[in-house]
Amino acid sequence: MDADKAAENLTVIRQLMERPIRYSTMSGLSGILAGCAALGGVAADAWVTDNMPADALWINLLVWAGVFITAFTSSAVLTYIRERKQGMPFWSPIKRRILMTILPPFVAGVGLTLAIMHRWYTGDGPNQWGLVPPIWMTFYGVTLWQIGLFSAGELRAMGIAFILAGLLTAWNYQYSIPGLEPGTAPYWTLGITFGGFHIVYGIIVWIRHGG
Repeated sequence: MDADKAAENLTVIRQLMERPIRYSTMSGLSGILAGCAALGGVAADAWVTDNMPADALWINLLVWAGVFITAFTSSAVLTYIRERKQGMPFWSPIKRRILMTILPPFVAGVGLTLAIMHRWYTGDGPNQWGLVPPIWMTFYGVTLWQIGLFSAGELRAMGIAFILAGLLTAWNYQYSIPGLEPGTAPYWTLGITFGGFHIVYGIIVWIRHGG
């Protein structure tokens, strides 16, 4: 057996060994917790906006940083617990590929958010804060679709839902919902997407894959 054939066989074996990870380590509970954290973030963000000075933007940023940390930590811990029960290593080549998949959309989302923040802070151009929610929906949807290539179909389906919701919100970010303060519609879509989508996803994964 030549070296190329041996390398090909090793690749196939490695892919077959990694394939169970795609399905068996998904945590429905982490999706539900992430959704609840997002709903809590929307409520806290609304309270801060209504009760704090307009220039206290850093408090809103702290709220969403807390949401991200809570969601990420719960996902990492629950995934570790499931993998440990099944005798799987926490770090693996597929995890490295997933990390490299996540980084570009995340960096792009942070960069665009900082650009909008800078323009608002310096008064250079119109207020475009309403574009921040659809930016994160769209990039997060792209991330989910890409991760879905290493995981089960539920992530790809949720990725499509986030992308469509993000694009729809971007086209209508200046739309006002009756009964709510003008310009706040994009922020309520954060609750629908990051909150509601995650909870629905978590329930489906819980039923289909357990835990």
